[in-house]
Amino acid sequence: MEQIRNYFKNLSSFVGRMTASQVMMLFGVIAGTIVGAILVAGWVGDISYSRLYSNLDEAEAGEIANYLTENKIPFQLSAGGTAVDVPTGDVYKTRISLASLGLPQGGSVGYSIFDQNNLGMTDFLQNLNFRRALEGELTRTIMQIGEVKAARVHIVIPKERLFKDDKKETTASVLLKLTGRNGLSKQQINGITHLVAASVEGLKPSNIAIIDYEGNLLTSGRDSDIVAGLSATQLELRKSVENYLEGKAQSLLDGVLGPLASFVRVTADLDFQQLERTSEQYDPNAPSIRSEERTKSSTATSDKSNESNESSEQGDNEVTITNYELNKTVEHAINAVGGIKRLSLAIMVDGTYSDIENEAGEVESIYQPRPQEELDRLASIVKNAIGFDSQRNDQIEIVNIPFDRQDLDADRQALDSMYTREFYMETARKIGMVLLALFGFFYLKKKSKKLFGALAKLAPPAPRPVTAAPEVASLAEEEAPVVIEAEKRKPRLVDQMQKTAQERPEEIAKVIKTMMVE
Repeated sequence: MEQIRNYFKNLSSFVGRMTASQVMMLFGVIAGTIVGAILVAGWVGDISYSRLYSNLDEAEAGEIANYLTENKIPFQLSAGGTAVDVPTGDVYKTRISLASLGLPQGGSVGYSIFDQNNLGMTDFLQNLNFRRALEGELTRTIMQIGEVKAARVHIVIPKERLFKDDKKETTASVLLKLTGRNGLSKQQINGITHLVAASVEGLKPSNIAIIDYEGNLLTSGRDSDIVAGLSATQLELRKSVENYLEGKAQSLLDGVLGPLASFVRVTADLDFQQLERTSEQYDPNAPSIRSEERTKSSTATSDKSNESNESSEQGDNEVTITNYELNKTVEHAINAVGGIKRLSLAIMVDGTYSDIENEAGEVESIYQPRPQEELDRLASIVKNAIGFDSQRNDQIEIVNIPFDRQDLDADRQALDSMYTREFYMETARKIGMVLLALFGFFYLKKKSKKLFGALAKLAPPAPRPVTAAPEVASLAEEEAPVVIEAEKRKPRLVDQMQKTAQERPEEIAKVIKTMMVE
């Protein structure tokens, strides 16, 4: 106990000999050490968690939580109980262990249901399991889409009927939970529709209904959608052709006249009719022998004039049959879909402007039209750029008219004023920050000077150096003058403070006031 008292006594005497700045520095070092130790201890004892699984069903989250609890693996539930977090070092090991148990299953069963022993199962249960497995696999596949958070698939496969008239078609419905507010695009909905239709035998895309969690029907389920889709595709193709040709013509005019000095609009009439033609042509002037048949025959005749004399004659006959075939050309042609039937171009070109000083001394911009030769050259350049064909009855119209630039000038002035205002505001903000920093620096410097000046006036004066004693003096003789000098200095300091208080009381009051304010 006595040692502790001596320790605190020595500590208090040590602190008492320190100046105010040294005391503040000491307390700052002690406080920083304590805070740093607390932070290091918390960092060492803290466990870093990482996401194990997310977007889980409540049943699957409960099974995974039970597994982690049984195996004494710390975990945290987040996102309303649909996400599970485990320590970072246990993420992959835990996933492998859960995968060996078939978790998570994505909220649905798949073809793994047939891995179990199905001995003694009836055909009805086998068909039911097959439908469940098919629905589960489609659900897992659809959930791979980024915008789909959850999905359910229901398939209705009718029973086989004896007569064709009694047979019903296969139908399906898909329920989707989407992330965000944008939803799915038309192409994505069509992709899901054809995915389900291609996965189920006998299922048509028109018999699939897709809805979201709010009950909105995303597919119409009508066969006429094919025609509507074709029309939309044709419209997109027409827009792409027009934009392509407008871009080519506009880039040329901008390079010659400058930006915003011309406008080009193209209307393209495309041919979407698909014709298949077969023609046969015969050339009567160039026949060719197809087959030839020749037949030879001979005959013999006898003449008897006398009984003793006898003579005979023999004749040959040849018949030729030749078959000719005319040359024939068979042509089978299918025209391309989306060909250009006709183009119509409308071009507006602005004139030139010259600055002229009026009578009042103000400068005005006077419009001057472009010469017709220049317009003809521009039209010729545009024709060659877009592939103008007069045989298709293409048309082009180029007009030189003055553009209304009042809105453009107003917008330009507004942008210039906005930029100027932002520039001055940013400059004023920077100057204000610099002035504020300088003011704070000088203010703190002034206050600190007053504080240390007040502390210096109240602090006892430093002890005067003691002259060294002769070498022959003993230690007791060296310490005696110091004690006597210290004892003699105390009444002098008190007397000086009392004398200062009596002669200049306003300075003592000023020091005390400064200390109270600080």
